Amino acid sequence: MQHPESNIYSGGPSDSSKFPIAQKLEANGGNGGKEWDDGADHEGISQVYIREGCEGIESIKFDYVKNGQPKAGPIHCGSASDHKFTECYDLNHTIDEHIVSIKCYYDEGVIQGFVIKTNIRTSALMGYNIGRTTAFQLEVKGKKIIGFHGSSDKNLHSLGAYFAPLSRSNLEY
Repeated sequence: MQHPESNIYSGGPSDSSKFPIAQKLEANGGNGGKEWDDGADHEGISQVYIREGCEGIESIKFDYVKNGQPKAGPIHCGSASDHKFTECYDLNHTIDEHIVSIKCYYDEGVIQGFVIKTNIRTSALMGYNIGRTTAFQLEVKGKKIIGFHGSSDKNLHSLGAYFAPLSRSNLEY
């Protein structure tokens, strides 16, 4: 549910009182594709999967943490018949590892790759950054990513995120 004064959301149609108010950062990247939204009714992310293609990222999938347990998220983009992922990034939610930012690269309207920064480490480039790509960063200081939204068809065109406040013990990253 969106609050009328801004891009602040409660978790979603389920019991949103369990989840903090989330801030929605609008999707960036290219235009086109069908919009999708995984929502903000999660505590964090447990895994990120991508499938690379010749035009950029073809498929992306986020697994979430909900009520302390991993929860599989939907697959976005690509062919419905082929969802073999080429890269996976695991987060250790048992020690409260969480994503604090994602730097994305896009060209010709398609997300080419990204780098994930957590409160513990930074990933290698997932996908690629070749040629004249444009970069953008999904980050809100003092907050963590708890959900994603974007647009896609046969490729990932745009990516945005939902952010929630960090607990006091995690304010330093």
